[in-house]
Amino acid sequence: MVARTLRDLPKDLDKQISRDFNALIKKVHRTLATKKHSPVYTGFFASSWQAKGSPIRPTDFIQSYEPWAGIKREATAAFLASANAVPGNKPKNPVIQPRYPVKRAFNYKRPVYIGNKAEYSVYALEGGKLQMFIQGSLGKMISQTMTSKGKLFLGGSTTFNNSPKSTKTQRNPAIKYTEF
Repeated sequence: MVARTLRDLPKDLDKQISRDFNALIKKVHRTLATKKHSPVYTGFFASSWQAKGSPIRPTDFIQSYEPWAGIKREATAAFLASANAVPGNKPKNPVIQPRYPVKRAFNYKRPVYIGNKAEYSVYALEGGKLQMFIQGSLGKMISQTMTSKGKLFLGGSTTFNNSPKSTKTQRNPAIKYTEF
């Protein structure tokens, strides 16, 4: 059991909101780097999500990064060599390996941008997977993460001496709350 003064509540609440906010940023970043929520051909796009305090510029070309450049070369060569080349044949070995892990703590009082560094990201987003995530499970993720998860705080102090001889009001010590 942890007993704290009521004066500590704003600091504790601020810390809790900050912890929850940063947990949410990491969870969203991790979730976007999946086949379920990002389009995956080589895995480069799903691996290129970044979170930072300023807008993300899509500047990374797949040709500059291995193993994705090799996967794309193999898929293109197989497509061109095939007699019955059918658009939409995807590589069998996409690699999703986040290139920009969230390592810093963000201030919840400032904006945080989560964007994609792949230079073709504008086109990759046309598929609708990200839109489905934003309109669907992102709201649930926010409400689940940005709560105190059922903690109970009881506060109070003794103001009367419980002895039978006295009902005199005593000096009020600091009000405390206890976390269960």
